[in-house]
Amino acid sequence: MNTRRRQRTTDLTFGTWNVQTMLQPGKMMEIADVILKLGIGLVVLQEIRWQGDGEINKKNCTVIQSGPENQTGQYGTGFIISRKINESILEWEPVNDRLRRIRIRGKFRNLTIISAYAPTKTREKRKGRFLQQTRENM
Repeated sequence: MNTRRRQRTTDLTFGTWNVQTMLQPGKMMEIADVILKLGIGLVVLQEIRWQGDGEINKKNCTVIQSGPENQTGQYGTGFIISRKINESILEWEPVNDRLRRIRIRGKFRNLTIISAYAPTKTREKRKGRFLQQTRENM
């Protein structure tokens, strides 16, 4: 007689999306509906443009976000996570308004995913600082 219990496993499907803004009313749920309809468990978001760091729990998903301390309407990164993947979240950490890190429990190894919104046409000093912070969090 086999007495071992069958372990529940969940496949992780993920993607990335530059949403360009989530400041518009209803935009978060619009994005969440698309993600859930496609069956994606985790989506890395860029250009959320929300202020501060935080977590928003909804019925079918959780949004974890990081943005500037002041309301600038710029930058911001984060994740939209389905309920079934949310159970596997070990930790999340805002690095700055352009970087956020999340750790997910895996079957054999844990997984670290970094959401990054890199500077584009900017001074080399700012870009160099961004790259250094990214390396430090890998």
